[in-house]
Amino acid sequence: MGELEQLLVAHIAATGPIGFDEYQAHALYAPRLGFYQRGGGAGRRRDFVTSPEIGPLFGAVLARALDTWWHELGRPERFHLVDAGAGPGGLTRSVLAASPACSGALACTLVEVGEAQWATHPDGTDSRVDLPAPRELDGPVVVIANELLDNLPVAVAERTGDGWEEVVVAVDGGRLAEARRPLEPVQAGWCSARAPEAPIGARIPAQADAAAWLRDALELAVGGRLVVIDYARTTAAMAAVAPDAWLRTYTAHGTGGSPYDDPGRSDITCDVAIDQLALIEPPALVRTQAEFLRAHGIDGLVAEGRATWEERGLAGGLEAIAGRSRITEAEALLDPTGLGAFSVLEWTPPARSS
Repeated sequence: MGELEQLLVAHIAATGPIGFDEYQAHALYAPRLGFYQRGGGAGRRRDFVTSPEIGPLFGAVLARALDTWWHELGRPERFHLVDAGAGPGGLTRSVLAASPACSGALACTLVEVGEAQWATHPDGTDSRVDLPAPRELDGPVVVIANELLDNLPVAVAERTGDGWEEVVVAVDGGRLAEARRPLEPVQAGWCSARAPEAPIGARIPAQADAAAWLRDALELAVGGRLVVIDYARTTAAMAAVAPDAWLRTYTAHGTGGSPYDDPGRSDITCDVAIDQLALIEPPALVRTQAEFLRAHGIDGLVAEGRATWEERGLAGGLEAIAGRSRITEAEALLDPTGLGAFSVLEWTPPARSS
């Protein structure tokens, strides 16, 4: 039994069962022992690969998107990019390497709670563990959250013969085990409203942390844009499938087992419930990652890369090889059975009236 599991077993044995959201928070973010605090996360040498780790193409397309939004805002002298859940900083690094037209105005802030990630953040950025307050930034803000909300703790509810109950983490025989406890009528009513056709045995997440994050991010992005990229579906859709279809674990570039196996050693991720976020503010636009990337010029960048490679071949050196790599990067980023099927949710909070 690992150290974190021992601590959790002792805590639960002494104080009683805890919600899955509290358990997940410990498993991912406990100081020194949580998955992200001990160095787990995105990267080819870590546990899983997100779009920025595929290569620089994702960031190059985002740089084009930033230019579009900067021009739409009247090319302000100061333009902020907040990379929320920045991990090792690959997304911001590739955006800056693409040299967008807005570079002279662009100020980057990387937000990451995992202390083990900081050493690899790019220079020239402001790094912090939480979103900045709106008053701290002197210009329009674009907040990007790429595969962040799926790692925010979620409570879990199950439809039983007696109605909706909360799934909690208890101790049985000295080991972590699931149990259930009744929900208050208001909580049970909320669950019924989200998944009215849920059969007995169905489970759903309640994403209060994601909702709270969204409130803060919308306040920060007033007059700018908020972009969330993640696994996403509706609560009702989650109720219609097995729980392990939307609540998963990852480690060492593969799917893991139960989220209760050796906490702190694997990522615990949950699909984002679009309808729950919409209770705070409906997104202005929802589309797939493939649609988002095509709208912002990925096909043109791939065509340029292919032309450079065909013209120069290996004699063209690193530039030609980078052009060729765009082809394979695009295949992964646009894959309709993989990253291309991710949802991109966009909000455009209006500027404050003067």
